This record gives sequence, C-alpha cells and structure tokens, in this order.
Amino acid sequence: MKRAFLQIAAAGFVLAAASGAKAAPVSEDNFMLKTTADLVALCSADKADPLYTAAVNYCHGFAIGTYRMLEIEDQASRNKRKSLCVDKSGMTRSQAISSFVTWAADKPKVMASAPTEGFGQYVLESFTCNKK
Repeated sequence: MKRAFLQIAAAGFVLAAASGAKAAPVSEDNFMLKTTADLVALCSADKADPLYTAAVNYCHGFAIGTYRMLEIEDQASRNKRKSLCVDKSGMTRSQAISSFVTWAADKPKVMASAPTEGFGQYVLESFTCNKK
C-alpha cells in the first residue's frame, strides 16, 4: 500500500511539473528532511511560497554539503582515480539542482529513500567521469 501511494504521489508530482502547475506549498515538516521527497519539495519551492527563501537556501546548503562529502570519499578511495567530474559538466548549481528535481520525480524508490542516498545517487549517475 505504501509503495502504491508513493507511486501515485510521484506520478502526481511529474504531472504537475509537466503541466507547469505550481509546486505544492513547502511545509515546516519538509525541513525535517526525512526522505528525498522532502528535499525535492524544498528544492522545487515556488517563488510565491512564504518559505521559499528558507527552502531554497536549505536545498542548496544540503546539496553542497552532500556533494562535498562525496568528493572527499572519492578522493580518499583506494584507486586514487577521480570519478566525479562536476566541473566539466558546465552546469550551474541551480541547473544541477533543477536537474536533480526532474531526475528524482519519476523514481518512487528514490523519493522514499534518505535524502543523502537520493541526492548521492543522482550525483553518481549524473557526474561520473568517463561515462559511456
């Protein structure tokens, strides 16, 4: 039942985004960041939302912190071969976060996962060096 609910919720989010509808209002509960869906809600806050500034700042701070930890792990890996290549992507931070929101929207399992797992998976899938 929970899985079906998440699939319906994710489908609704995708349809709303595709139709140009406004994002759902951000709630204070989203700031508890229990799931990737909470992070997506913060990262896609509507500019008219009273919590917009706090949500976007929180989103960017979380994204930067998570990326920096992945970068540190990458540098400390035994193979000493850099595997993350964000600098070569040409994306701004805002573009990368917008891409993350789009990427996560149709992935119910990702939306239900911990935000570090969801964002981390996005980074590893999107910014790995020498992708084939």
